[in-house]
Amino acid sequence: MVASSNDARETRSIALIGAVLLTLAAPLAASAAPEPQRFSITYRLSFLDLPVGEAILAVDQAGGRYAYDLKAGLRGLAGVFFEGSGTASASGERSRTGALTGTFRSESLYGRKPVQVSMVLSGGRAHDESVEPAPTPTPDRIPVAPQDKVGVVDPLTMLAIPLGPAPLDAALCERRIPVFNGVARADIVLSRGVLVTVQEGPYRGPALDCRVRWVPVSGHRPNGSSVRRMAENDDIRVRLAPVPGGAMLLPLTISLATGWGQAGIAATQWGAPLEAGGRGAVKVHLPNAR
Repeated sequence: MVASSNDARETRSIALIGAVLLTLAAPLAASAAPEPQRFSITYRLSFLDLPVGEAILAVDQAGGRYAYDLKAGLRGLAGVFFEGSGTASASGERSRTGALTGTFRSESLYGRKPVQVSMVLSGGRAHDESVEPAPTPTPDRIPVAPQDKVGVVDPLTMLAIPLGPAPLDAALCERRIPVFNGVARADIVLSRGVLVTVQEGPYRGPALDCRVRWVPVSGHRPNGSSVRRMAENDDIRVRLAPVPGGAMLLPLTISLATGWGQAGIAATQWGAPLEAGGRGAVKVHLPNAR
């Protein structure tokens, strides 16, 4: 079946916020005066243990600023099946405690209908949101209150963890990340941290395993099947590892249980040098199961 524009937008929100999952979180920085960083990470995406796509995350940070770009093609996520494609970008400033998003933009094509979202964030407060076409009002959609847009980050800046000079600690998993995508607000809750040692793959060394929960706050339809499944999903895990330079943690692997089997993402290349003007690219193909 082909999803409506509202369902597609809601599913896109779930995909970006709940699963990174299968999109990628952009990094947060902790150093006051870090060295410029330009690198990329390549990920393999899988569904039912079968390869379904590849993702390349390009990271460009210098002079207290960051900027990230993501290109994506999606087919079937979170119980609503559609074909589409899109891009997303985020930029902002870094601080000792994390990142402050300045701008976020996304352009998507779902069911042959374009969806464009943009917003500005000042000091963690989202404003000047633009959503075209605007979501169709429905009685069961929870409105986004002004306070829901305060102290938030965008979907591309949501999952990475600032890493200071102290050793990697399981307590870094204990955090609640407020995310706003211009349409809906949700919280990403990390907990149950476990330190592990990775011995195979492109990154080898200490890493941090965290449990992930997706908690919808507003802008969603609480009776929607996709929302219920994501909110009730207690089988989402992320493994975070230090990036080159060690200023932050980024996802090394992510696993997500679905109604049809396990979906996952795993790095196949970690910290490759990024050419000038390099950009991320994502292609995802998931089975159109019913």
